[in-house]
Amino acid sequence: MLRPATSEGCVDLRPRGDVRLTLRFLLTFDDGPHPNTGKVLRHLARNPVQQNIKGIFFVQTRHPRRGGSSDGRAMLAIEQAEGHLLGLHTGTTKGHLSHTGMSPAELDRSLLNGKDDLDRITGKPTVLVRPPYWLFNASTFDCYGRHQLRMLLSDVKAFDGVNWGIHLVRRLNFRSQLAGLHSRFLGGTLPVVNHTIPIVVTFHDTNTFTAEHLGDYLSLLVEEATRLGLPLHHKPFLDDPDELLAAALRCARSSIRMDPTPATVQEAQ
Repeated sequence: MLRPATSEGCVDLRPRGDVRLTLRFLLTFDDGPHPNTGKVLRHLARNPVQQNIKGIFFVQTRHPRRGGSSDGRAMLAIEQAEGHLLGLHTGTTKGHLSHTGMSPAELDRSLLNGKDDLDRITGKPTVLVRPPYWLFNASTFDCYGRHQLRMLLSDVKAFDGVNWGIHLVRRLNFRSQLAGLHSRFLGGTLPVVNHTIPIVVTFHDTNTFTAEHLGDYLSLLVEEATRLGLPLHHKPFLDDPDELLAAALRCARSSIRMDPTPATVQEAQ
């Protein structure tokens, strides 16, 4: 059996008795929908590592060149139909704006619009949000809670949003970040869902290199995790929509449990 919780939201992950915890990657994609998104979907369905992987797409529902276009709305419907999950990134026609730079009324309207857009596509309440530029503060965080949204950040980033040249050192990038997770694994500070430890990984489906080489990225994640001795599940990527949602909600932050923080928190994109 697992040991009792060691801190809020965390349990001791070191195996005891006949319980063996394994890690699975939870793939997320930001900033779409985009003409590259179709390539990403094809790689998730067919790649050298695991077939029919499911991901969470944090989307811009009203950006005129993203979800606000007819092609963008069609792509959102395809993502939904193929079993992927949709989360909110932005819900404004002004595009990829920081939530911390909006007035309370603007942010409230953006979240309302975005949730409404996605709810109509999925037929279910939208429950996940990821702030643009990874910027949030106490005020925006509380606003997410009022809209019944949980904020999902990331454990591992491809850094393909701003620094488009990071693909040149993508193996070293993954190795460095996974090494940090290995320490957290040994220390028992990672969340667990049904004896599985979800590792949230972030890509950008707007990045052409990512869209064309996603299969290589997936192989690198598995290779580097194995190199570090991280115990991967026999299916290393989450591929069931219900399990994907459960894992995301376990990893996400909600305003109810928010710790006191400085006025603004920024994580590198």
